Amino acid sequence: MCPLGFAACTLSEMRRALVLFIIALAVAAIPLAHAPGRANALGDWTVDNFNVVYDVQADGTIEAKETIQVDFGQLDRHGIFRYFYTAVPCGEPLPGAQQPVYPCPSGSNREYDYSIKSVTHADGSKWKYETKREQGKLTVKIGDGDVWVTGRQDYVITYTLRGAFDRYDDHDELYWDASGTWQESSIENFSLTVNLPPGADSRAVCYEGYAGSNEPCGAEAAGSTIVYRSARALSPNEQLTIVAGWQQGIVEVGPPMLQDRATLSDFFTFDALEFGGLIGSLVLGILAVFGAWYRFGRDKAYVTLHYLTAETAEQTKPLFGGPPVVVEFLPPDDLRPAQMGVLIDERADTLDVTATIVDLAVRGYLHITELPKKGWFGSNDWKLNKLKEPDDLNTFERKIFSGLFSSGDEVELSDLKYKFATHLAKAKDLIYSDAMKRKWFAQKPETARGMWVLVALGLIFLGIGLSCFTALAIHRGLIFLGFIPAGLAMLIMSRSMASRTAAGSEMMRRVLGFRLYISTAEKYRQQFNEQENIFARYLPFAIVFGCVSKWAKAFEGLEATAQASTSSWYTGTAPFSAMAFSSNLQSFSSSVGSTLSSTQSSGGSGFSSGSSGGGGGGGGGGSW
Repeated sequence: MCPLGFAACTLSEMRRALVLFIIALAVAAIPLAHAPGRANALGDWTVDNFNVVYDVQADGTIEAKETIQVDFGQLDRHGIFRYFYTAVPCGEPLPGAQQPVYPCPSGSNREYDYSIKSVTHADGSKWKYETKREQGKLTVKIGDGDVWVTGRQDYVITYTLRGAFDRYDDHDELYWDASGTWQESSIENFSLTVNLPPGADSRAVCYEGYAGSNEPCGAEAAGSTIVYRSARALSPNEQLTIVAGWQQGIVEVGPPMLQDRATLSDFFTFDALEFGGLIGSLVLGILAVFGAWYRFGRDKAYVTLHYLTAETAEQTKPLFGGPPVVVEFLPPDDLRPAQMGVLIDERADTLDVTATIVDLAVRGYLHITELPKKGWFGSNDWKLNKLKEPDDLNTFERKIFSGLFSSGDEVELSDLKYKFATHLAKAKDLIYSDAMKRKWFAQKPETARGMWVLVALGLIFLGIGLSCFTALAIHRGLIFLGFIPAGLAMLIMSRSMASRTAAGSEMMRRVLGFRLYISTAEKYRQQFNEQENIFARYLPFAIVFGCVSKWAKAFEGLEATAQASTSSWYTGTAPFSAMAFSSNLQSFSSSVGSTLSSTQSSGGSGFSSGSSGGGGGGGGGGSW
């Protein structure tokens, strides 16, 4: 029918094909409808039969045997796991309900003692299994991780259970979540037999369904034997709960095994000793932090005015006062911007590298060309052209220069994204090395900060460790808690623990004098026409000092002088003005900082009074 394909079919042919298709589906569904215990074609598996026998002993223990028959269908599985709850929180007494002789007080956990004896096939051959106890649960994992099984399998678990019974004024009772909840599979048939000691006069009730349900199931009591059966298949997460009662004197029933749940009073007393210890540890910790900074974090300084006396005797820099900062009109000792930057903030950072790039341009090593934006929402970009070889540069300048032009003599700034990070890290390290060669710091600033971060973390973990110890030992967990905020304070102070030598402090004083000149440049406007190229020459230093706008503002009205000093190394897209140029330069600096420090990272997104369930015990199972 319709051999030319669906598109060529007539309406009557399509109807005939649809009828035949529906009939075929119905025929295919007949075997599935008559095999409820089989795994279906979608890959489910089921517990076909779950049979339990409880042999209640006179001493109050239960010898249990569970026979679990499952059908994995076509699925490959290693086996199943069965878990039991070994600790269950005691609940509030239900109003109007009969209460046990031995209560389970709210705030405690009731414990059940399971002892697994064997796990076998129905024929008695052994299954490989392992047990694991954690967080109030005992898990029995059955199967071999190197062996796959399919189809029907059977598992027989035997164990001893203690602590399951309750005594009431007129009877003893077992109120028990027998099947547990199985999240992955249905339980087609469940049955449980309770064999009491001879002479017992038993009675029974049974509930099934989701937690809280009081749907009845089958329960037949005859003398010392009770048989429970599910009335229907139990869906995933449904369970069967039994209630068995008998007269006192047949089984030994004692108080439940209880475990106190941890409360605030188990760890804290909140008395004078505890609060006193808290205040004491906090004060001691803060004093230790201040003492560490006072001893190791303060800069050194010359005893006399070194620039006048040349004496080398030094002392710890006083907390207040010190040599005055005098304006310096030239970079002291012909220092470069990055050298001043690391001296001021004790850090070799991206701003220092940015200022170095501008400085190299001013000195004729490269040319910077501003590129027009591409479209309304395009971002700024710049082109860098290499003009000459870096033969007479210092080590960190050569590293920066070679990193910029590692792929050729012309490069756009955006092309350096993700490519310059390793060069940047090495350049920063060379800036630190340069400072150490000049003996400006007693220890490499980065190393000093890292060492004191470790001290801070040690203080925090000491506080946590001692607090846990005193909480468990003497119920006073606050005594040493004061070390934790002290450690956090040390973590903050670690940024200030890199100390300058006397030589570093003296050079720092002079650098601050030069910064004073740059930041108050408007006072010296009349001198600018007398100094050739001064606007551009000091721009890199203004970048490091964070006062580019102040420096440019000093040249308002002197545009010709400023433009003449920038035209050889910078080409913009708009007519020149000192303030507009400073804005462009700051935009360039910001782009350089974000682009050169960019690193690639991999990542991903990941889309990670009676009722059923009202008794003791419980648990569940699944496959693996």
